[in-house]
Amino acid sequence: MSANVWFEEVNTALKQEIKDTIRYVNTNGVLTALDEDKAIIIRKPEEDLKFEVFPCVSIYNSTYGFEPRRYNPAPVVVGRNEQTKQIELEDPAVSFNLNYQIDLWSEYQTDMDTMTRTWLTKHFRQFNLDVIDDGGVKRSCNCLASRNVVKEDLVLNDNRLFHTIINLQIWVELDEETRYNMPMVVIQDLDARGNS
Repeated sequence: MSANVWFEEVNTALKQEIKDTIRYVNTNGVLTALDEDKAIIIRKPEEDLKFEVFPCVSIYNSTYGFEPRRYNPAPVVVGRNEQTKQIELEDPAVSFNLNYQIDLWSEYQTDMDTMTRTWLTKHFRQFNLDVIDDGGVKRSCNCLASRNVVKEDLVLNDNRLFHTIINLQIWVELDEETRYNMPMVVIQDLDARGNS
């Protein structure tokens, strides 16, 4: 069974984290979560970014790469059978860093202020992102805020848009949990005469 954490798993987890964290003040003055279906968007590079509602958040994987500092090429021992003189090994997980850009969008400065405040209260430097790997097991990924928060306001259809960019580096692993058996050396205790 595999235990990979890759784009789909991270996208799903980030969407949930944003839904659980980012708030804005609605027209009734109530602190409100973003609509998961309309206001939290996974950006795809081949598609134009379309806004259905404001405020909203877009999620985009900008780059990714192998992380040699977290990778250990040695197989992992998962079992031993001294009767058959076999050892069960598993190929090591391959570590990667996924770099994500989280874009916050709003029509009003007050919404942007509330959105950034509610996100940065718990995500200002480093946090653990709860993910479900592709084998269905709950895991946790380390996330680092990799740069300063950037403001990049713009004009769209004669309306000013407030735009804030948050960059994250997310630690993931590719792990097919490939297992195999190898012979092992068994050392037996010897008595004074050299008998086992």
